[in-house]
Amino acid sequence: MQKINKLYRGLIYILPAVLFFSYYLVIKLGASESMNFELSLPLIWLVVFDVVAFGIMIKKKILFKDFKKKWIWLLFPGFLTVSVLWSLNSLRGLLTVGILWFIYFAGYAFFSLRSILKEAGVKEIFWKMFFGSALVVCGWCLVQCILDLAGASRETSLMCAGCTYKMFGFPHPNGFAIEPQFMGNLLIAPAIVSAWFGLKKNKQYFWLFFIFAVTIFLTFSRGAIYAFVVAMIFMTVFEWVRQKDWRVCKTFLIIAAAFLFTLNLQGVMTQAGLTNDTYVDGVAKVINQLSLGIIDIRKSKSEILPEEANAPNLETVDEEAKEDKAVFDGYVEESTDTRVRLTDAALMVWRKDFKTIMFGVGLGGAGQALYVNGLSPAPKEIVQNQYASLLLETGLVGMVLMVMTLVLIVRAVYKNPAREVIWTLILAYGITVCFFAGLPNALHIYLLPAILMVILGDGKSLYRK
Repeated sequence: MQKINKLYRGLIYILPAVLFFSYYLVIKLGASESMNFELSLPLIWLVVFDVVAFGIMIKKKILFKDFKKKWIWLLFPGFLTVSVLWSLNSLRGLLTVGILWFIYFAGYAFFSLRSILKEAGVKEIFWKMFFGSALVVCGWCLVQCILDLAGASRETSLMCAGCTYKMFGFPHPNGFAIEPQFMGNLLIAPAIVSAWFGLKKNKQYFWLFFIFAVTIFLTFSRGAIYAFVVAMIFMTVFEWVRQKDWRVCKTFLIIAAAFLFTLNLQGVMTQAGLTNDTYVDGVAKVINQLSLGIIDIRKSKSEILPEEANAPNLETVDEEAKEDKAVFDGYVEESTDTRVRLTDAALMVWRKDFKTIMFGVGLGGAGQALYVNGLSPAPKEIVQNQYASLLLETGLVGMVLMVMTLVLIVRAVYKNPAREVIWTLILAYGITVCFFAGLPNALHIYLLPAILMVILGDGKSLYRK
């Protein structure tokens, strides 16, 4: 029994590090017209963890402990499972619900086997892995930027196609994730927890908070940045109400310092890069993009020098000169417009008939539903908004059950000694899923709040009446 308990603890220790490798390394198993079949390290970890936890719970005879009291937690995943029966993409739905049940069981195991995590030294090792792996990945993000500016191939830097300096004049790293938005999203938990530790325990944690905030801004992901800033405002105000001490507002100063540091770094990278953009161009683009085009300090046409105005037309410039120009000169409206278009399309299909309004098109069927209704070019294109996607796939019944589950989670967190940091994290993740949908690249959203409730709190709140 000691060996399997040791294996269980080992899996908990490596969880924070494994989550960062959501795309690299990935095992490609093929593809269909509506989805790719891939295995990532976090998914492999999830399966192995559940098998180990299942074995321990069988031996301890606690597999169905308190099941009669907690059956209400299973209504939402139960309905999602049933919805596969009428899904327009039953294979995708089946795989999605499979991952969902693995996530649910992992959360159940965290709380049921919390006694294993109370052993001496366990929490200390977990926090070293939690913050240490985040620091290492932050370092890798900076290395990615340097490699990209040095002209290294994407195979070497692991940069995604839309992350290189060619897009804005400066690189924005994706780490070991598929896109920068997931990289930034992965750093939200370490950033929030380090800020909370800085306020509660040791001011030295504010240095970690600064580094994590810098890297979040460096990813240049609006979804991650907006969620991070809003969540930190919530946590800071929450702490101020409790303490009535304005010193808690130092988190705002650190965020501002991190933003200014990153803004200057992006300007320097633009100046040092291989495009014809300058430091000022880089800074102006960042502000223009993050403000959704509202703040525009880019050079206006009236400010263009005469020799620039008399420059030859781009069409007459040779290909080598064209490569010196960044693809985007500021706010990329297409990125926002695509998300809005897909969300509107999902709502349009959802309103199609009473059955869809109530029960949706079935789990995993959103992409296919948009495609057959002529609202997307391919079945692989999904709704980049988890709420709109869930509404289309599960209807009003699914949304009501989701809200009910969220209420249960909020109540459980309320009884936890670390409720403010858990609520802050849930709020941040709740905002981020407005910008994407799906499970494989976002397992941290569902696993980290649960494990942190056990590590930060007493782990009993889920079982209290």
